[in-house]
Amino acid sequence: MIDDHPTNFPETVIASVHAAVASTLTCEALPVRGALRLLLSGQHTPIRALVTCSLYPAQPGIDAGTALDLIHISLQQLHAHIDATSGASALLGNAAAVLAGDYLTTGAFRLLVRCADMRVLTLVSDAVNRASELEATQLGLDPDARDDPSRLLQTRQQLAAPLGEAAGATGATLAGYPEPLAGAARRYGQYLVSSHVLQLEADAMPPSRARTALQDAALDLCRQATREARAIAAATDNERPLELAERIAASLGAQASACNPEICTSTSS
Repeated sequence: MIDDHPTNFPETVIASVHAAVASTLTCEALPVRGALRLLLSGQHTPIRALVTCSLYPAQPGIDAGTALDLIHISLQQLHAHIDATSGASALLGNAAAVLAGDYLTTGAFRLLVRCADMRVLTLVSDAVNRASELEATQLGLDPDARDDPSRLLQTRQQLAAPLGEAAGATGATLAGYPEPLAGAARRYGQYLVSSHVLQLEADAMPPSRARTALQDAALDLCRQATREARAIAAATDNERPLELAERIAASLGAQASACNPEICTSTSS
């Protein structure tokens, strides 16, 4: 069981995610290690695992939440290769990117089997199908989408939604939440994960109106997640979702306040 103290909650989840990965994905091949750096580096936030564990802070929540983050990274592997013009992704080639993605997906489903809940396995499988279909439609399409803030916002939110919703649904299922509380958990997961994805996209961009639009949208989604988390706290006395959403909202607000709406200076991720 994860320590309930708010100060320790995210750090404990992250340490548990690292342990789950170490026990499941032992391959040392360069493409695999490169992909896992996206999850295990100190700057990365395993947001889907944090969402799931904020609702259900026990080992099945760790396993299922980590699986969702691994699936997300595996879906990004082919994108990383297609988009790369230099560096390891370009040099290793398409086969290495696909094999690394397959290995991460296999590890993810190994964790889901360890979770030993057919309800969770079913809802995650459905989410992966939806996410994979959406990702497939984007491969190699609209190379100029980054220059159109509205299209970029729509695309990134659509791609993030299935696994974000699954993170909330998984936590709610493991915790035994009834409807409509389970619906609040699904929306909380979708909004918070989408917010995180949009902010990562903004962090990777130079100062521009598109970056400002992404930051504004990320903060708005985080506020929506906070409202859902507040409803969960009122119904269950579980303050972890609210603490997580408020912590992320505070970080996003600080970054937004450091940026001029017209000429935004770079901020740390």
